[in-house]
Amino acid sequence: MNPPAPLAAPADPVSECLRDHAALLDRSQFQALGEDEIIDFVRSNERVIRRLEAVGSAVASRLTELGGLSAEDVFSTVGKHSTGEARRVQRRGGLANRLPTLTRGFLAGTIPTANLDTVASARHKLRHDPAWEAAFDAKDASMTRKASRMNPKRFAGWIRDLVDRISDDGQTEQQSDADKNSFRSWTNSEGRWQARLDLDPMAGEKFQNAIDGEARSLAKQATLAGETAHHGENLNATAACSLVDSASGTKGRPSINVVVDLDTLRHGPWDGTIKRTGGGNNISLPSLHQFLCDAWITHTVLHEDGRALAVGRKYRTATDAQRDALRIMYQTCAMCEVQFDHCEIHHIIEWEHHGPTDLNNLIPLCSVHHQRIHHGWQLKLDDQRNLHCSRPDGRHWKTLPLPSAASCRARHEYRQRKRAHERQPSTTD
Repeated sequence: MNPPAPLAAPADPVSECLRDHAALLDRSQFQALGEDEIIDFVRSNERVIRRLEAVGSAVASRLTELGGLSAEDVFSTVGKHSTGEARRVQRRGGLANRLPTLTRGFLAGTIPTANLDTVASARHKLRHDPAWEAAFDAKDASMTRKASRMNPKRFAGWIRDLVDRISDDGQTEQQSDADKNSFRSWTNSEGRWQARLDLDPMAGEKFQNAIDGEARSLAKQATLAGETAHHGENLNATAACSLVDSASGTKGRPSINVVVDLDTLRHGPWDGTIKRTGGGNNISLPSLHQFLCDAWITHTVLHEDGRALAVGRKYRTATDAQRDALRIMYQTCAMCEVQFDHCEIHHIIEWEHHGPTDLNNLIPLCSVHHQRIHHGWQLKLDDQRNLHCSRPDGRHWKTLPLPSAASCRARHEYRQRKRAHERQPSTTD
């Protein structure tokens, strides 16, 4: 079998890109730059970074062809990369012969490194079956188009759905991850007991949820007793010890939140499928059905525009039902990528100003953005839950759509097509 033809060099050589950026650096006085000049500089800087990362990927591919030193070893020792980053470079290089169109786009600087890493990671999850890998590689052209147009978060979602359709919905990979779980403990020279726990995402989320829940309970008890509770590593350790002290021989329900749409439960995965944990991890249908055998189930009905229920002004803080509804609509902070479970629930109209604890007045915010809002930034939700953000001086900054709106529209259209198909009269020859 002949070796694959070498990839063509990008139209804009790396050396030319470097010279242009060097000239920009020579004539730039950073203290005197205006906003437009900063934007141009950042764009040029990112172009150079992408090109250099593409060069690293090409070098890793060549090391694989030589068959001697591994790219991971070279980049972790000579390049001083972390083990994880060196492994990612090696995986990028491994895509050259399998996904040539995607690799050319990366070499040309049109595809972000994060998107290429998403592809490499996804393909690694399909290693259990050559047929899965072949089906994935056949999507080279469409993958390249999506990778060049989508931001990393949207592209990661698209790739995840593609992998689920090609494979067995992630069951094999989840089992493979679970088989790598490990726990090790030892006593150090000072007599302190220490441990290392390495878990798959699902088990890790259960473990973290249990620690977080117990830590909140201990903090509440301390507050009621007139003491001050400081959230952090010490409280987490106390919570872990408390869970061990109170453990019985009875196995309880999994401490994990799962979000899934009804059509997926009834008919299996489709284009608008949502099946994830509260922490954002994808979950296979068999695992989901196993959880549902022994779980508290709360249903939340979403309108086609993604909006959910509301519950009056009786409570100052959001109820569990409201938090669950917000978790369905927002996987993250309403203004950034911080995970929902690390956010605080914010009243758009403050409680002190007679703001109701209704869903149409609540959004999740990370601590940074929550603090920013309480220092002059202004928020407003319209009827479609689009979030309008303004600076302290009243200037409009950005409008953020409801994250769940797109998937809800997809489900609404899916149901309409399904009903229209069911109404069509059947014919027989």
